[in-house]
Amino acid sequence: MNDKKNSNNEDTAIGLVFDITTIVRDEIGYNENFASQIAEALVRGLRKKYGCQEIYIPAPNRSERDASIRKEFNGRNIDEVCKKFGLSSASVYRIVGRKE
Repeated sequence: MNDKKNSNNEDTAIGLVFDITTIVRDEIGYNENFASQIAEALVRGLRKKYGCQEIYIPAPNRSERDASIRKEFNGRNIDEVCKKFGLSSASVYRIVGRKE
């Protein structure tokens, strides 16, 4: 049973390194090798600091993002705004329709 649990933990850790590598590569633009080194260091650091604890990552305050969307949206640039903010057109229209 412990072997299975350790295997699952290892798979989870490998997945986390992969996900962080992808984020660092895509969001910051680092090459795969450097992004992987950063990801591995982050996972090691998180293990040391939080060891076996579940970590909650709260969503950011969206009021600034929503204000930016309202400012940039002109009624004709829905595709551009959706792409820039990573939202669906329904979400953009919902945000634009809400009062500040």
